[in-house]
Amino acid sequence: MKGLWLILAMMAASSYAAEDTIYELSVSTDSSWTSIEIRDDAEWVNAPPGKSISVNGRSGIKSYTLSPKKMHLRTAGRGEVSMNLFVKSKNSVLGLELCKGKASSYIWIKSNQSKQKNDTKQKDYCEKAALVLQLH
Repeated sequence: MKGLWLILAMMAASSYAAEDTIYELSVSTDSSWTSIEIRDDAEWVNAPPGKSISVNGRSGIKSYTLSPKKMHLRTAGRGEVSMNLFVKSKNSVLGLELCKGKASSYIWIKSNQSKQKNDTKQKDYCEKAALVLQLH
C-alpha cells in the first residue's frame, strides 16, 4: 500500500512541475530609448533552432543590449523600431516593467495571446505590466 501512495504522489508532483517553454514576442517602439525588464523567474534567451532575433529601425540604432532579465535599446532618432524577442518561462503570464524615454512615445509588446502598451504622456516613464503567454 505504501508503494501505491508513493507512486501516486510522484505522479501528482510530476503533473504540477511545469516545463520551461520558449515564447516569441513582438516589440515595437518609437522612443529614443526603451527597456523591458522581466520581473519574475523567466528570462530572455537566444533564438531557438530555426528562428532568429530581428531588429529593424528606420532612423538607426545606437545600442541594443540583451541580458537574461533586461532588454535595452537606444535609437539614433525618433523612428519606429520593431523586433522580436524570445523568453523562456514556466509560467503562462510574464511580469514585465516597460520603460520609455520621450513623453510622446510608446512601446508595445505582444505575445500570441495578448499585448501591453506603455504610452503614458510622461518622459522617462516605467510601468509594470503582465503579458499572457499561453491560455490554458
